[in-house]
Amino acid sequence: MALLAVDLKEGTKTVHADAERSKFMKYFFKGEVSPATYGRFLISLYHVYTALEKALDAHKDNANLQLLYFPTELARKAALEEDLEFFNGPEWRDMLNPVSPAQQAYIDAIERCSNTKPELLLAHSYVRYLGDLSGGQILAKKLQKYNDLPQGKGVAFYTFDLIEDKDGFKDQFRKRLNQVEVDEETHKQIVEESCQAFIRNIDVFQEFDHELEGLPLTKKEQEALQAAQAEQAAQSGFLANLAPANLINSIASAVGLKSSA
Repeated sequence: MALLAVDLKEGTKTVHADAERSKFMKYFFKGEVSPATYGRFLISLYHVYTALEKALDAHKDNANLQLLYFPTELARKAALEEDLEFFNGPEWRDMLNPVSPAQQAYIDAIERCSNTKPELLLAHSYVRYLGDLSGGQILAKKLQKYNDLPQGKGVAFYTFDLIEDKDGFKDQFRKRLNQVEVDEETHKQIVEESCQAFIRNIDVFQEFDHELEGLPLTKKEQEALQAAQAEQAAQSGFLANLAPANLINSIASAVGLKSSA
């Protein structure tokens, strides 16, 4: 059986790229997600991490989960509360309800793992925490750059004060993933659950797409639109040639006759 960390990276490659190409992430990287929208996005993250960290705490004695249980270094709930107050004000808890469909689906997925096969929580830890330590660090810089945030404010979620060497910690995380001892079927299920976790994230992103409407299209979006329009035009021309008069003219021309149409 292959190493779990390797299978997770390879098995999630496509859906990971889909998440990075999502409209929300593209506009985030361009600095076109407003502080108000980001504040609401933090609500989604708060629901996810509340469910995840509750589940991890509940199963901290599970031999496999113990390998990746770093509550002091990784827990994000308190950091999210700090950022939520910064972006949304002291009454931010009033924004927790109602829970959106994508938020609820993500919570349900985590709770299902916790209640049926706790080892699948490894998938959610892998997707969330390694992501926060990797691409999340780039997002923090974008957030600071485009919103002119006060020093140290608004980016607590991406700040891991107790991890001095993030690359070293990520290497340790992956090595411990490879020490997980599960049967082949559970191994496959962990990889599949990781893919589903990325899909849950994409679903959360898409709930904010309507707030990005009216913003300028990215270059890739413009190219995709132009390609779609060209294809539509080509199909329209083909269908026009199938009209009775055009079809008769084409046949007549082919046999050297004059059309009567």
